[in-house]
Amino acid sequence: MLLIVLAVFSVALAFQGPVPGYLRHSGLTYAAAVAATILPALGGWAVSRRALRLIERYPEDPNRGQYAFNSAIGYLQMFLGAAHIALLLLTRWPIECGRLPIVGDWIVAPSLLTVTPFLIAVVLLWLATYPAERAVRQIALEVFLFRHRPVQPVWTLGQYLTFNFRHQVLCVLVPMVFMLAGRDLLYQNEAALQRWSGLRDMPDLMLGALTVVVAIFAPLLIRHTWITAPLSPGPLRDRLLLLGEKLRVRCREILVWKSGGLIVNAAVMGLFAPLRYVLLTDGMLANLDDRKIEAVFGHEAGHVRRWHIPYLLLFSLISGCLLQIFAIRMHGASTQTYQIGAVVLGAFMLVKWGVIFLWMSQRFERQADIFGVRALQLTGVPCNQPCFVHHFAAAGESAMPVAPKSDEAIRESANAAELPRASGRRQPICTTCAHIFSETLNEVAVLNGIAPESGSPRHGSIAGRSRFLQALARDPSALERFERTMSWVQAAIILAAIACAAWAAHEMKLWPMVRSLSERILAVR
Repeated sequence: MLLIVLAVFSVALAFQGPVPGYLRHSGLTYAAAVAATILPALGGWAVSRRALRLIERYPEDPNRGQYAFNSAIGYLQMFLGAAHIALLLLTRWPIECGRLPIVGDWIVAPSLLTVTPFLIAVVLLWLATYPAERAVRQIALEVFLFRHRPVQPVWTLGQYLTFNFRHQVLCVLVPMVFMLAGRDLLYQNEAALQRWSGLRDMPDLMLGALTVVVAIFAPLLIRHTWITAPLSPGPLRDRLLLLGEKLRVRCREILVWKSGGLIVNAAVMGLFAPLRYVLLTDGMLANLDDRKIEAVFGHEAGHVRRWHIPYLLLFSLISGCLLQIFAIRMHGASTQTYQIGAVVLGAFMLVKWGVIFLWMSQRFERQADIFGVRALQLTGVPCNQPCFVHHFAAAGESAMPVAPKSDEAIRESANAAELPRASGRRQPICTTCAHIFSETLNEVAVLNGIAPESGSPRHGSIAGRSRFLQALARDPSALERFERTMSWVQAAIILAAIACAAWAAHEMKLWPMVRSLSERILAVR
């Protein structure tokens, strides 16, 4: 849902009016807004009812209901996002909102009104799916009880709505308000900026710079939007800080992400170390042992060390550059040409974000999983299975394992001097560590009420990720092929971002401005 919210707000930021504008009648426009608001909730009600029936019909196998619910809810959220993006781009809804009394003269207000049906639709969807969500959480609590862990009551409806709104909407809404305000102020003073700079697209250039600034400082805003607190001093904090030092991953703070003990999850945010936070939920700290928490920490560190956040920003930059190029090329074009171009661009964006991004995101998760396994190797996990790191004399030789290392020897080998081998992209991974990491993934899924085979568009299924790790531990050549593929993917993102940025700069005529500015500076000297 967080990505859906980000996508809808990004469209509201990029387009102040409809693109093709197929629905021109005001009555039909309002009808479309109502339909986009109500239909996802009706779908959520149907999904919730079906999941509850499956849970009641097969009490001995609650995974059926969990799988049905988790699988359907992802598609339902994508439908909700697509419906409201279509409302913004294909109807006169943004224009109708701007025509309301007083609203048109205020900054931010028209844009917030355009996304109001979306926000209402999100809340209605949560209301419709709450009964099934509550049932899934109650099943997960049985696992907590079985493990003799502390159990918190399942969220009330008010707590459920508040938590979701803060963590899935407000964390996007707050930074986006700054960007919407900046955009409106820039375009209200567009003529003055163009005269001052001599550049027709100066407002767009300044908006791009504002976007970068907001992206850099967003973690500070999100930290206070979410319910967080620093991890208390103690052995676990010391171990995580030591592991971060060995992995060469720095952060401003390790935070406890408070969820009432009901969410078992972790996250990392921040482009630079002074503004980077690693978050661990209170449910994870209460229900996983320290070794598995280190595995999760290693996974989040993998996102940092493999530069996933910068690559995602570059991937977004490609879209921003293409939108700017489209706006410049279509300036003054006929309505028919504009609509054809918009359809082509829209189809490309759909493939880019709906297919390529999801494929890439799943591979990034697997790459972070591999790094998490390597992080476990650094903590000195005793290896008790045949593997290519500890027990085989050499890859390709006899499968007869040699005597395993003692715990002390393994800890001594996991020092900073051997860090390149432990975290090198194409070095084999320990079978035992891969097994522990797979157990951690499965435990996180069960504690969150997620069926391990249930797939996620962004992350894939837990079971699939576990099988992938086990296969790589048994076949180092497969690991090398995967990392080689990821190197090519990341290189392609960099090249595409550079090409699109250069193209956009050419269309905006930035190069003459840079040359003129350089000449002025040299003349002054």
